[in-house]
Amino acid sequence: MTNTNSGSLDLKLMTGHFSQSIDNEDIVLEFYCAGYYELSNLLDTLGRIMHFVMKDVYQKLSSLDDLRNSTKHPSAFCENFKTLKKMCSFESDQYEDNRPKSGVECTMGCRNLLRLHRALLFITNLFERVGTDPPEKSLSELAKTAYDESLSVHHPWAVRQAVSVAFRLLPNRSQFVASIVATQPKECQLTDEASCREYLFNVTLPTLRRVYKLTEDILANAKMLELP
Repeated sequence: MTNTNSGSLDLKLMTGHFSQSIDNEDIVLEFYCAGYYELSNLLDTLGRIMHFVMKDVYQKLSSLDDLRNSTKHPSAFCENFKTLKKMCSFESDQYEDNRPKSGVECTMGCRNLLRLHRALLFITNLFERVGTDPPEKSLSELAKTAYDESLSVHHPWAVRQAVSVAFRLLPNRSQFVASIVATQPKECQLTDEASCREYLFNVTLPTLRRVYKLTEDILANAKMLELP
């Protein structure tokens, strides 16, 4: 499944995919990736600089898709990558002390998903701050705060400094909000800022935080939160 509507973030479609990814106490990777492909359109709205901050989101999604591709792998192999718990179980013997074992070919599914998982917290926090912080706060300031709350702890000093500079190139906050509203399909009835904000806070953000929490718990139980 790939992104076919670049630059157009559909809030309801994205939220629906992430909601479908929750299966009892597991995450269905097909729907997780589908939701992330839609969410990644936000990067195009924010500009190319966000692709640097988020570090090859499309490449990581493509790698996860490839592991489930039955035209490239036996069906029994692909079965191991249908859900997050199955993937963690399959890859558990590939690492020792959070490092790949010598002589073992790592499929890297959990490692790639971990990066997406961390970035999801950044995006969720950014959405929330754009909707709640005082209007005088610029998008650059909000992004920097959201970054400090999430991704910064996982980046070395040089990257953190580069990201701080990069955020200065983000678009105007009101233009960013307007661009999201403008790209919502008419049939979704999210036709103005008020309706988009209501849906975002009542449906989208609770869904994203639930997905994040469940993913965090699964990775923690599998001792895969610190993969290199």
